[in-house]
Amino acid sequence: MTIRTVALTALAALLLAGCGTGGTTAAGAGTTGPYAATAADLTGVRWLPADGTAQGRAFAEFAPDGTWTGSDGCNGQSGEWTLGDGGALRATAGLSTMIGCENVPVARWVSEAVHVETEGDALLLHPATGEPVRLVRAPR
Repeated sequence: MTIRTVALTALAALLLAGCGTGGTTAAGAGTTGPYAATAADLTGVRWLPADGTAQGRAFAEFAPDGTWTGSDGCNGQSGEWTLGDGGALRATAGLSTMIGCENVPVARWVSEAVHVETEGDALLLHPATGEPVRLVRAPR
């Protein structure tokens, strides 16, 4: 092999290596991030407040049919949701019972979120203004 052939082969290998992912991980719950959430990330999971509020009684669950259910710690909550490109979330919250308890504002968090991301095993609900709300997967 000539020096020129070796140099061209090395250059080609470097160019092909540059076409890889650069060590990033594909989007999805359970991976690092944050990444724009997909419907598959949201569904089939019970999402709890990350700070442990209401000790697992407050939650949100997103169903594949475009509905969500949850609890503020003792009051049932529900609504509808759709997910657009790049994690754009549109969600509604319906009526809720009004029993006094922890009253974790799960319905408000879901219905006011305009963007949703995953970061490891966390779900980040981003409102139009303010800080995102962090929810985590319930233990299996």
